[in-house]
Amino acid sequence: MSDDGWSRALMAASGVPVASEARDDGVRAVVMEARSDGLARSRILELAQHKEAVVREAIASRPDCPLGMQAALAHDRRTSVRVSLAAGAGLAGSIAAVLVGDREPAVLKALARNAVTPRNVLERLAVHRREDVARLARRALDGVTLAPTRSGVQEIEEHQGARTAPPREVASPVGERVARVLAPRPAVGPRHP
Repeated sequence: MSDDGWSRALMAASGVPVASEARDDGVRAVVMEARSDGLARSRILELAQHKEAVVREAIASRPDCPLGMQAALAHDRRTSVRVSLAAGAGLAGSIAAVLVGDREPAVLKALARNAVTPRNVLERLAVHRREDVARLARRALDGVTLAPTRSGVQEIEEHQGARTAPPREVASPVGERVARVLAPRPAVGPRHP
């Protein structure tokens, strides 16, 4: 490490703000402003053209993002901005129709998972050549979504009105016990001296 690197590391360890940290704090403040409620429309338009992608992501995910800004952000060079737009609650149907032609699988998956994505867009995604995208779109068409839980594990939920077969209990071959799946028994390998 050069002398400059050691001095920067020492300053950072001692809590003295380094130029890049001050810049990060400034970007964080702008992101917080972009996510805040009651933001003026003129400020939304200004922040949608910000040089930092995280600020544009925050604007793209706003439920009140204007249609014109959505159209501009749908063609953003950063994939993360397009993913935020595709996953946003305020996504317009016409913009979803534009995003369905995106080449990035992450954008298409976010579009398939979004509850506001129009049915015709989901139908186009359901026949996509990438199986993971098509599977997510078919689940959305069938009324099944993956919902996050408190533990972070995704569970399958069904939309209201979706047709499903009632769960069937399989009887155990041993008396009146309910069938269940147990974890496999641990196996101990040979001991090596």
